[in-house]
Amino acid sequence: MKKQYMISIALLLIILFASVSNPSKTDYVSFVKEEISNEAGGFFGMISGPIINSFTTKKNFGLFSIYETRVEGSKEKLLAVGLFNNFIWLHTPEISPN
Repeated sequence: MKKQYMISIALLLIILFASVSNPSKTDYVSFVKEEISNEAGGFFGMISGPIINSFTTKKNFGLFSIYETRVEGSKEKLLAVGLFNNFIWLHTPEISPN
């Protein structure tokens, strides 16, 4: 009986922490800007913020959020899950070398 209470309390604490640490859209934009800066250089990271913000949608599920960045007219998209103040890429565009 005591083991069930401990498991229930642990699960409740994990759920509470996940809901409190669900990252915001601003956090996502900062994350993507940093990723772009690391890949393409600081200049592109500086100018990418407003563009990323305007083309990003957030679906909030309480414990986590799904972020999709898609430029109009493009089939390519960025897709990430935000959970525990971290982001996990689900889909990034394929970049083929020339």
